Amino acid sequence: MRVRQPLIILFLVWHFSGVLCWLAPDNPLKQKLITPYLGYLNFFGFWQGWSVFETPRTYNGYLTAEVTYKDGAKKLWEFPRMEKMGLVEKMFKEGYRRWGNDCVSDVNDSHLWPDAIRYIARQNMQPGNPPVSVSIIRHWTWIDTPDKGIGKPLRTADDGTEIVCTRAVTTEDLQ
Repeated sequence: MRVRQPLIILFLVWHFSGVLCWLAPDNPLKQKLITPYLGYLNFFGFWQGWSVFETPRTYNGYLTAEVTYKDGAKKLWEFPRMEKMGLVEKMFKEGYRRWGNDCVSDVNDSHLWPDAIRYIARQNMQPGNPPVSVSIIRHWTWIDTPDKGIGKPLRTADDGTEIVCTRAVTTEDLQ
């Protein structure tokens, strides 16, 4: 009992120090102080990104994937889209939408592409006709400024598309 209480207090002080360092504004001192906590915070998911407060976007974007099968057939697969879901489904899939729109579509996060393609290929398995390649496609529609857009219906046609990546799917990817 004598050792237990001080250890718990020490852990709580260490934990909350790490969380407070994470929440502090970016500066050189923060980068030095946060280093011992990074592995712990990331492993247990105690990190917080501030994308909620990022500058407003000037476009609506979403991702699709074109899955090509062994027989040459193609299928369009959509990443989760909030406007096509009910309230309860949105609550469970918002994280996947953010993962797709904010991470997979970003060239700086290209290390995520192989895993995303493996996931899409596994989701689209057909017995005897496996996927042989997957292309991730980014779509966007520009958002009108308030002075031009108020009172007008939202635009639904894409203003642009871009293939983010294409990758062959191996037998190992499907397991």
